[in-house]
Amino acid sequence: MATSDATPAEAIRAVIDPLIENEKVIAAGYAERARLLAELDRLGHQPRIIRGLCGDPVESGRDDPDTQAHGPSWNDEELAHRCMAAEAAGVLRVTSTTAGSMVFNAARLTDDLPRFHSALSRGSITWGHAMKMLDLTEGLPEEILPVFEATVLPAAETLTSTQFVRVAGRILDRMHPAPLQERANAGFVKRRVVMKPDVDGMAWLNAYLKADDAQAIYDRLTLIATEVTDDADTDPATGTDANAPGRTKDQRRADAYRDLLLDGVGPTGLGHGIRGTVRLTVPALTLLDRSDEPAILEGYGPIDPETARQIAGTATSWTRVLTHPETGCRLSVGREQYAPPADMRRYLQIRDQTCQGIGCSRRATLSEIDHTQPWNTGGATSVDNLVHLCKPCHRLKHQSSFSTSQGPGGALTWTTPGGKKYTSAPAKTDSTSYASPAHGEPPPF
Repeated sequence: MATSDATPAEAIRAVIDPLIENEKVIAAGYAERARLLAELDRLGHQPRIIRGLCGDPVESGRDDPDTQAHGPSWNDEELAHRCMAAEAAGVLRVTSTTAGSMVFNAARLTDDLPRFHSALSRGSITWGHAMKMLDLTEGLPEEILPVFEATVLPAAETLTSTQFVRVAGRILDRMHPAPLQERANAGFVKRRVVMKPDVDGMAWLNAYLKADDAQAIYDRLTLIATEVTDDADTDPATGTDANAPGRTKDQRRADAYRDLLLDGVGPTGLGHGIRGTVRLTVPALTLLDRSDEPAILEGYGPIDPETARQIAGTATSWTRVLTHPETGCRLSVGREQYAPPADMRRYLQIRDQTCQGIGCSRRATLSEIDHTQPWNTGGATSVDNLVHLCKPCHRLKHQSSFSTSQGPGGALTWTTPGGKKYTSAPAKTDSTSYASPAHGEPPPF
């Protein structure tokens, strides 16, 4: 720490020098995490470990085709990958999909890019550089990988990660043995659309497309945004002036994007008559404009009351849900039937909201209902023995040595092959569970 009589240069160095060392420590931490995740991946290839990961042969479907309603039995490689990803997901507090990608990338970094892993360990590059290099080298032929790594490492050690990827990308184009057209065709297969919730009632909708398509779409949106007039025109969707002079070009471009996707029709007529739907839970007092408690949009979270009232005003049907014991829902049918009746399914969807797998957030309406104690071992069809699991989490529970037990309110405790326990419960994703306690006491974590 600089003294009060230090020169400006000394005062700045007193902060910058520790900052440099801190960045090296952070980079080394990422390198060590990659090493540990890669070691986890290696464990998943050992026959004795795989044998310990296998679940009950009847439940897994390996010995009984009737249980394959949970999906075809995973082979040893896929089973190990899923189990190790779920183990990592619990401790890192990420989804199993994210954890699986992290394990895969860690193995690539340590095994295929040892120079970059060493540079990360000593802090001469950042984690951002390592991630860019992993993206660049995905699917790169093994015969040119070592030469490419050695060639571009000096650039990674001197440039920002954004500058590095531009330079390294040009070098790769010159070195790559496959023609650009062949690589473009392979990339086209990966096209997709991803929605990412954000704050303040907003979300990102991202499309991964061919570069020329993406540029053409952006240019068209820009032209529309430029040509939009500022004549007053009320937008029926929002009740506001859609062409208000105060809108920026970015806002007009976003509005055009929304309007085209919600109401546009493709060149073959595809999309005509198709309209996206949303599931909304609105507190009654909010609906009556007597409260500002937010509504809950399925797949997103809380949205503002005014938007909720507008959506409710155009809804063609409602499912009535009371938040006190007068639900009329059957909470159990015992052993009378395997499949829960419709009203019990609705109750479970409202209770669970999402899959109750480790760190999973897939919507309950897109998931399956699992008997925590299996039906074939005496488990009842009742709400305290039923829980939503998406298909991958459902298969993990049935086909591996992971086990579950259910507590009150749908709380599902998972025990991993490594002996760790993680509890997933609808209440844990309720913000009121983390409200500031009275009298300044620390939260009960």
